[in-house]
Amino acid sequence: MGNTINLEIHTRCVDEHMAIVTIAGEMDIHTTPQAKTAMLDLLAKGYYQLVVNLQQMDYLDSTALGMLVGALKRSRERGGDLRLVAPTPRILRLLEITRLINVFSIDASEQEATDKLMQEGTES
Repeated sequence: MGNTINLEIHTRCVDEHMAIVTIAGEMDIHTTPQAKTAMLDLLAKGYYQLVVNLQQMDYLDSTALGMLVGALKRSRERGGDLRLVAPTPRILRLLEITRLINVFSIDASEQEATDKLMQEGTES
């Protein structure tokens, strides 16, 4: 691969409708399609409760932010949600600048995010 940008995506299913997506590295115009495909595949398989762990995310650009907003929208259209976990200070600042901090639910840990999604599921 000639691209020096590193992106790793790992998915783990929690239950029949919830999955955790861990994204590590840099997400930009070149690598975002890889993450988008992983998210769309999960949604197509019925995983509409998504936890996206950004703890190891070094960089993301507007393309990546747009993909995350799109995945959030698709999750909510299916009655689910998408929660972000542990964004780095740099990513958190980007979410603040773009005011997406008001759009996404952000949790400190995967456990906190999955607990909240499970609680939301039992309340509906």
